Amino acid sequence: MLRRKNWRDIKENKGVYFACIVVISLGLLIYTAMSIAVESMDKALENFYTETNFADGFMSVTGYPDSKVNTLSLIPGIDQAAGRIVKEVRIIDQQKDSNRSLKMLTLNRPNTSQINQIHLTAGQLPRENHSEILVDPKFLAANHLSIGDTIDVNLEGNQVSFIITGTAQSPEFIYIMRNAQDLYPSPEDFGIAYVSFSTLKGLVKEKGQVNDLVITLKDDVSFDLVKDSLQAELKPYGIRSLVPRKDQTSHAIMTSEIKQIRTMTKTLPVVFLGVAAIILYTMLRRLIEQQRAIIGNLKAFGYTDREIILHYLTYPVVIGITGGLLGGLAGVALSFPLTTMYKAFFDLPGLKSEFSLKYLFFSLALALIFSVLSGIKGSLDILHLEPAQAMRPPAPGTASRTIIEKFTWFWKNLSSQAQMGIRDVFRTPTRSLFNVIGIAVVFSLMTVSWSMQNMTELLTVVQLEQVQTYDVKLQLSQPSPTGATKLAVAHEPGVTKVEPLLEIPATLRNGWLQKDVALMGLSKESTLYNILDKKGQRVEVPDQGVLLSEHLAKSLNVKAGDQIYVESPLRRETVGQKGEKLFVKGVVPQYVGLNAFMEEKQLQRFLRQGEISTSMLIEMDASEVGPLKTKYRNASNVASIESLKDTGDKIRKMMDSFGFTVWILAILGGICGFALIYNASIISLSERKRELSSLRVLGMTPREVLRIITSEQWTLYAFGILLGIPMAYGLNLSMAQSMSNDMYSLPAELPLMALLGAAAGTAFSVLVAQSRAYYKIKSLPYVEILATRD
Repeated sequence: MLRRKNWRDIKENKGVYFACIVVISLGLLIYTAMSIAVESMDKALENFYTETNFADGFMSVTGYPDSKVNTLSLIPGIDQAAGRIVKEVRIIDQQKDSNRSLKMLTLNRPNTSQINQIHLTAGQLPRENHSEILVDPKFLAANHLSIGDTIDVNLEGNQVSFIITGTAQSPEFIYIMRNAQDLYPSPEDFGIAYVSFSTLKGLVKEKGQVNDLVITLKDDVSFDLVKDSLQAELKPYGIRSLVPRKDQTSHAIMTSEIKQIRTMTKTLPVVFLGVAAIILYTMLRRLIEQQRAIIGNLKAFGYTDREIILHYLTYPVVIGITGGLLGGLAGVALSFPLTTMYKAFFDLPGLKSEFSLKYLFFSLALALIFSVLSGIKGSLDILHLEPAQAMRPPAPGTASRTIIEKFTWFWKNLSSQAQMGIRDVFRTPTRSLFNVIGIAVVFSLMTVSWSMQNMTELLTVVQLEQVQTYDVKLQLSQPSPTGATKLAVAHEPGVTKVEPLLEIPATLRNGWLQKDVALMGLSKESTLYNILDKKGQRVEVPDQGVLLSEHLAKSLNVKAGDQIYVESPLRRETVGQKGEKLFVKGVVPQYVGLNAFMEEKQLQRFLRQGEISTSMLIEMDASEVGPLKTKYRNASNVASIESLKDTGDKIRKMMDSFGFTVWILAILGGICGFALIYNASIISLSERKRELSSLRVLGMTPREVLRIITSEQWTLYAFGILLGIPMAYGLNLSMAQSMSNDMYSLPAELPLMALLGAAAGTAFSVLVAQSRAYYKIKSLPYVEILATRD
């Protein structure tokens, strides 16, 4: 009998149940799809690193004797060491104005440590002493090349032709960028090439030397334990950088991406399941209140409290199982295209999705836990009902004035319908509180989606229009005399202004905390690169000390006035002085990159190498950018020439990838909002059928009756928005922190437009739900309802 009653009740309230199932399914779809995708990425990454013996440390030097490389393994803590030649070469292309280049690395030689082995995806390995190379698959596809094609490059001022013999992937370049400032891969302009050691050795000027070293460490040994020993050994050979695996660009981006996905799998599903639990709770409370007489009869006929509670728990169990199965299966299905999308983004062999019974089971378990807990909370009142008491109609609620009625100037200006609806909000405080919390959650979710759009605009507009105001950045292959280089560039056609920039690798330490960053030296008169505060006002570099970006200061746990220890491999040391203690003069926001800033002369003094620069920032006529690139394309001392327009296109391309997330969050928030408001309106209609039917008989139109429901909903909406504002600030802050990394820092600001946009989106959900309530009111059989006896 109770089973038949279950199905009858579910059929009568199918709209509310369906809304709840949809919300549960959405939350578990996100959880399952992202969990499977991130587990696949984690597994593929670990397997790839193990198979290829991925390095634990990376050192770039001016030149280190090839014959001494093996001696590095004698340093305590180092297991293996390998040397290689790395050269960035420019592709010669006369047909178009391009800045295409390749980073060329030598392959591991036989009888040497096999660190960072490549994974051959097509073709065959290059032969020794032959001009043959492998390239990464994305570069091959993006440039419409094929195996067997010839590619001409400029290598140290000489034109060299290489034949492409195949494609390969390396654990070092899963996420391929020219440098950390690029932010976004551009396979059309930059790729990785692999060549035999003997071939490249015969083409470079340095004989018997390598300029790049990689090491693996023994178990339970950290890079910090061997760093000082490495510096001491490599210092005479011109250290350019020492990077542990955790800070290696590709690895850092991969681990950051995996961390972000894991964070989303923990937060978003909880939001949706929480909203579903609120809907279930209010629905079950309403059902029990409506069926008091039925519960009394069941108790009178001998049904125990346990049997009756289990009967009412059947509703959330059925909804939980249905939502869990639908969400889990849909998430498993979505994990396949999601993993394919990540595979297109990351060069990670072995990345594939598989059907996961584990996460299907987890989805069911999560759905049941949230559903049953809300069901238990909603049905506990049954224990307090005696049969005789339950078979009587409930005693009328208190008729005392509510809090809102005490504001007489406001109350008297409301219509009678609005007063009835608002009064009901305050007379059912528990149910109203749950609905307000649900609306606040929906509002905060929508706010974050709108604020993410603001984050992306800050990254693009502020960085490209206010911070970097130059037209072209000419990157030098090595530090060069400032005066001569600036003079040469200033005489180029179309150039109106040239500012030197000194950008060096440096390690900043505060106690046991340390960070490897780019230390940037700027002139106080610089206008082509500006440091801005939070208000957008220009900040001058200090005469002494350093400025730190917010993300860097947080990583080092320092503030203005503190001292940090700064050292750089480019600094010419005196005896006993590896670095220098400097005061932190200020902390400034920085949305792209991770930098510390010093005055140019002070940084040159710190390095003790005279007046040198590593880049030239150029303001020039846009029509002359192409000819400038053409002229310096093959210059041996020019590493790259990139216009701000090209940089902007890359950043906007990366920011566009956030657009999908923004819209998904907004849509999902809207669905949640509709389900919650629709549920509240249907419950209100069900509880007040006789009251509303009486009003219809007395001559009220369906639209006038609807005002009672809408006034209640708009009141809940107003309180939900008020509670949602601080909730949105907290969610936005946690989202910005979880998504920020050393490449970019997302600002945690919550603009007014984000709040207004979220409020409008939530209001739209209310209006859609009200349209369904209006349809129910129009079809209300009020004569039959009034004819029914209690």
